Amino acid sequence: MKQFFTLYLFPFFIALIAVYYLSNNNRTVRFILKNPFQKGSVQQDFTYIANFENDNVVFEEQFLKSNDSTETIFLLGSSELVYTSPAIPYNFIPQHFKTKLKAVGHAGNQCFSIYTQLLANYQRLQNAPVVIILSPGWFESKASKGTSSKIFLEFNSESFLKNINTNHTDNVFTNYASKRIHQLYSEFSSPNLELKKANFSYLSSVSILHKIIFSPLVGIDNILISYKEKTEPTKPTGLPFTRKSILTENILIKWDSLFSTSKQEVISKATNNNLGVENNYYIEHIHGKIGHMQLVPQYVNQELEDFKMLVQLVKEKKMNVRFIISTLNPYYYKNLSDLLPTVNTIENEIKANKITYLNLFETDSTKYDKATLRDIMHMSDYGWYKVDQFIINTYALAK
Repeated sequence: MKQFFTLYLFPFFIALIAVYYLSNNNRTVRFILKNPFQKGSVQQDFTYIANFENDNVVFEEQFLKSNDSTETIFLLGSSELVYTSPAIPYNFIPQHFKTKLKAVGHAGNQCFSIYTQLLANYQRLQNAPVVIILSPGWFESKASKGTSSKIFLEFNSESFLKNINTNHTDNVFTNYASKRIHQLYSEFSSPNLELKKANFSYLSSVSILHKIIFSPLVGIDNILISYKEKTEPTKPTGLPFTRKSILTENILIKWDSLFSTSKQEVISKATNNNLGVENNYYIEHIHGKIGHMQLVPQYVNQELEDFKMLVQLVKEKKMNVRFIISTLNPYYYKNLSDLLPTVNTIENEIKANKITYLNLFETDSTKYDKATLRDIMHMSDYGWYKVDQFIINTYALAK
């Protein structure tokens, strides 16, 4: 009982006293909470951004929105998107079509991060054309623990978190987000009010005793959030949101030529090894080494659980979504076939929800096309042209 008082009741009463004091000293509240929006010198449009860090409301406002005259497809993924090439979709598709494509992501942007980015924009999800690249590497070794706390914050600003916390129409999805934030909570060095609110909201749902203890703390957060909003300038909201149609244009892409040329280019850059990876990469990172998958049982694979919730969200919200399962290099990873049951689970989950997808994953080195990747996990131009073709065909961009 003494420990219960020390750990819970005493901090609770101290918090109540603090809130009472702050609520009667408005000037103090403004001093403590003031964090005015600074208008940065950022580009007003983007084709690719690594993340939404620094509460970049200009880019956040553009997320999942249409252009002035056409629809925009959004491509979400991780480290593969950092590769700059004419073949990558955010360069290739806008160059050939009126329909634009914007990409968001860098290393570590995994299923839960993508899930919360979408959930934060729940009012924009219906019919939203979104392509999600799934890397099999997310589901093994350390990555299978799910999105890290650091990466989560890069892609989910306080305003995004507020949208999630105030979303009372999708309790199942919001509650899952709160639960996962609670699991990451101890890793946040200075959690903002919205992170605290999500954490306390989850804790208050654990039991009746937890509700008695933590519900008042949710209320305290609401009061502090309200004060904070009064002391900050109004952030830009942009134009009213509308979803436009994807245009079909009379454009002919010479795929055979693109595939042939890009494949030969990959082969020409991989002459000092038999793995199909670029010479410089082989010298710097491999040089005779072999890879080994560190498998995680599916029942403790957090990334797999996050993926299943992501599928539920895009299905429930009737998004115009596509999944792409990328591949790993079977010449480098000698036990890659051990990951096949997990990839099969991913594929079956997508198929069960009748979602269009492209599966590039191949474990058999005799069937694997060495030109698909430029290293052991990132697509070459040849691989990206396959993705371009998939996006263009499934969204009917060309006749």
